[in-house]
Amino acid sequence: MKHTVRSIAALAGVSRGTVSRVLNNQPDVSPEVRARVLHIIEETGYRKDERFAGGDKICIGVIVAHWQDEYFINSTLRGIQRAAREINTGKVSLEVRRMNSRSDEEYIRVCEQLLELGVRGLVVNAPDNVIIAAEIERLFRAGVAVVTYNSDLPHTKRVCHVGQDLVKSGKIAAGLMARSLSPKDQVLVITGNMEFRSHRVRVDGFLEHLEMLGFHSDNYELAECYERYDLTYDAVRHALESHPKLHGVYMGTENVKACVDALKGIRRRMTVVVNDLTPEAKHSLKKGRIDFVVEQDFTSQVYRAILILHELLVYGHRIRQEIVNVNTSIITRELL
Repeated sequence: MKHTVRSIAALAGVSRGTVSRVLNNQPDVSPEVRARVLHIIEETGYRKDERFAGGDKICIGVIVAHWQDEYFINSTLRGIQRAAREINTGKVSLEVRRMNSRSDEEYIRVCEQLLELGVRGLVVNAPDNVIIAAEIERLFRAGVAVVTYNSDLPHTKRVCHVGQDLVKSGKIAAGLMARSLSPKDQVLVITGNMEFRSHRVRVDGFLEHLEMLGFHSDNYELAECYERYDLTYDAVRHALESHPKLHGVYMGTENVKACVDALKGIRRRMTVVVNDLTPEAKHSLKKGRIDFVVEQDFTSQVYRAILILHELLVYGHRIRQEIVNVNTSIITRELL
């Protein structure tokens, strides 16, 4: 019988992650458990998969989050490919895992799979909640350096975050909106899932700056639409019917198509500001259906996150910045 990490774990009565930590001589394993696992390994004659056991080869895991819009997945994959061309492939291997959902359970399952492979570093985009925070704590104790991209978990043991300056992004959107509206006008703010810090903080920056520019809190409405077409469409239509003075929509996240479809045929002056130059946003900008796009360099986020771990784990270069911001740009139809 050819033994695997799974069978060793079953024989030892421990998790596969524990077996992986023993195999990679990582901490967070009691002496008794370590001795039991090593004894079973010796008895069974188990040998670690040579793909991940070669000399000084370091494994970095990259978790590609699940988005409704393939634009974000494809942008992430381009960043991974770009990084793969620059890393020292003699010393580093990349293990990429694509999520099929945004459930906490799948995040933990994928992290466990990568732990089994002996990853030393992990690049992840995840919701900011206590379950994922506890998982990052567990990874830290297992000797895994975690870098977050796009959405941060700032009160955890992650070593660095790479993403857009979210507050600035929201402020830029508010400034663009205020140039087109009167403080007496109504504004609808569409966000995705407020559990993701990238969604929450961007909206916070927008609302705070809008108030500073003279717009009262009674003049805006916030809708959490989870990037779903139906919820976004209904939220825009409801706001149009409820607020005759609605003249602005800020799309802090997707679904831009739902917003544009809901606004079709209205005889009302409307300013629409969206985040991210997705294909749908670019098409709508060209057609004059939206006014501004606040763009972040999405591909660079995962690219820089991988290179940060590469420099840390391969060359021992310390991380100089806890937060690394990518460029934020304002795109108009004339710039396309």
